[in-house]
Amino acid sequence: MMDRIQDSEGPAIEVTGLSRVFGPLVALDCVDLTIPRGAVFGLLGPNGAGKTTTVRILNGVLEPSSVVALRVLGHDLLQEPEAIRPQVGVQTDTNLYERLSARENLAVFARLYGIDVTHARLRADELLEMFGLLDRASERVEKFSKGMKQKLLIARALVARPHLVYLDEPTAGLDPEASHELMTYIKRVSHEARTTFFITSHRLEEMEGVCTAVAVLADGRIRATGSPDEVARAAVPRHRVRVRPRAGSVLADRDLAGLPGVVRVVRLADGFAVDLVAADAVSPFVRAAAALPFDLLGVAEEPPTLQEAYLALVGTQRLDAKREAV
Repeated sequence: MMDRIQDSEGPAIEVTGLSRVFGPLVALDCVDLTIPRGAVFGLLGPNGAGKTTTVRILNGVLEPSSVVALRVLGHDLLQEPEAIRPQVGVQTDTNLYERLSARENLAVFARLYGIDVTHARLRADELLEMFGLLDRASERVEKFSKGMKQKLLIARALVARPHLVYLDEPTAGLDPEASHELMTYIKRVSHEARTTFFITSHRLEEMEGVCTAVAVLADGRIRATGSPDEVARAAVPRHRVRVRPRAGSVLADRDLAGLPGVVRVVRLADGFAVDLVAADAVSPFVRAAAALPFDLLGVAEEPPTLQEAYLALVGTQRLDAKREAV
């Protein structure tokens, strides 16, 4: 097994003033990121935003055009790349040997990380079982479906129990059950082993459920960063309460519109969405609504979602087609 001891001091990733240009194209423009140890971090953004460029730089594959500070796992990435690589796992779409079996693929990569033959096989079977591939362990990868290959790619990134894992659209090609299992595993490993995950994804509902921190990247710049809830509340400064009456209730819009702090009442299929003037108006409204002479199923604050924040930050902007390859 890998015996390198992780430096537990400082963030897992610390980036200041990161920029990258490709000729006249500015792919990244003074990006700042700080990702703590053990975080599940999601980098969100449209195609061409600069997500892949960011991962390539942080993985040491691509050099920045300029940077003030670039530290990964306590090391200067540009000066000490060899100290970082053994501690990092990367999921890409090109790191499988099609003519080898699933078990052989994982064992090969385990050996590259210095894991002995016996433990390499044990680790391979552990991951194959976790991803539901153990019954296909001896089968050539060239016969696998896209979803099966995606599972194997993620298993490959995890084979050496790395301290930092980069996952690029990890649930692409996975069915909902497999996606849920993967995200559950990520949450457990980040908590138990303090493994840091850096994930790029377009599936915002998955990111909201698993990420402890996110950043929204658009047009090469960070638009927002923080926990999913912090980003959502900052980007969508609304204060909404959902009121759900029982079937047959005669509760009407006007009954809610007259309560303190109400800006707007919207009728929904199962009740009402009530927008309030400010955050401190939520509690008084909830108390007042609960005191109405109507039979209610519930009155609760409805915070903005990460998807709403993403749309508010990125909007419907159309990025230059040239950026889609970045």
